[in-house]
Amino acid sequence: MKHNDPIEDWFYTKTSDQEREELEKAMAFSSNLAVPIGKSKDQAWNQLLGNIEEQKEDNERALIPPREKVSQWVAWFTGIAAMLIAGYLTLYNPLGENQMVRNKAELGKVERMILPIGSSLTLNSSSYSTYNPQTWYDKRVVKLEGEAFFEVTEGSEFLVETSNGTVQVLGTSFNVFSRGSNFSVECSTGMVLVTSNGQQVELKPGQKVTLKDKKLILSEFNIDKIATWRSGDFYFDTAPLKMVIEEMERQFDIKIKVKTDIAERYYSGFFSRTNLKEALQLVFVPMGLDFEINNKEVTVE
Repeated sequence: MKHNDPIEDWFYTKTSDQEREELEKAMAFSSNLAVPIGKSKDQAWNQLLGNIEEQKEDNERALIPPREKVSQWVAWFTGIAAMLIAGYLTLYNPLGENQMVRNKAELGKVERMILPIGSSLTLNSSSYSTYNPQTWYDKRVVKLEGEAFFEVTEGSEFLVETSNGTVQVLGTSFNVFSRGSNFSVECSTGMVLVTSNGQQVELKPGQKVTLKDKKLILSEFNIDKIATWRSGDFYFDTAPLKMVIEEMERQFDIKIKVKTDIAERYYSGFFSRTNLKEALQLVFVPMGLDFEINNKEVTVE
């Protein structure tokens, strides 16, 4: 279908369904921002653009859309929308007040979030992220509790802070897991610097670091399996059975009661989020354990 407007024509013919959905979400959010009392829409818009223009000068290179890839156009447009939102938060909140953006993925859900200037993160179930849009253009910092896959555009330093350690990157994609005392980072592209307990480990694509007994342990992993949880598949390699059970509880929003000692039990394999009974069979049957499903509760013995 041909459209009269070239931008509209590009939007409907050169982008995928997923890319259009991301753009529509960003534009819909920014279009619903309220105008403060005492200002006309034109006055509010002009003031907002004036504030954003100052920030844009510091980030001009990052905002110029490359011509060769449609996905980069999408990152540019969503980055502009994110900048408008960040500018709005700065303009309509008291000076000096920290306006944090908090995101959460509910039990059984996976949520993808667009960050300012094209970066993004995907939160696994029961995970939380926080960042400050007012300071984003000086320092890109995301605080994470749980698990997330990050896709970071080039630019200023990007930090992921967790209770177990910090991940530092410039432009790359990687997965971070931080729950309780369990902490691991997997690098997909680019370079990642992981810091924990005074130790630093630099990761290249296909490398992974795990926190064990307060020490960072470097290893390699199958890069094809990175963050497969985004599509509902969960792979484990000699993982404590307790961790596997906790992941199943988050993904299916259930409670699993285990009536036997599993402290020294480990699991290698996978399960899918599409079918609870099948997932339970894949995990427990090979280990000689029986299970019973009763609504939202599963008993294992």
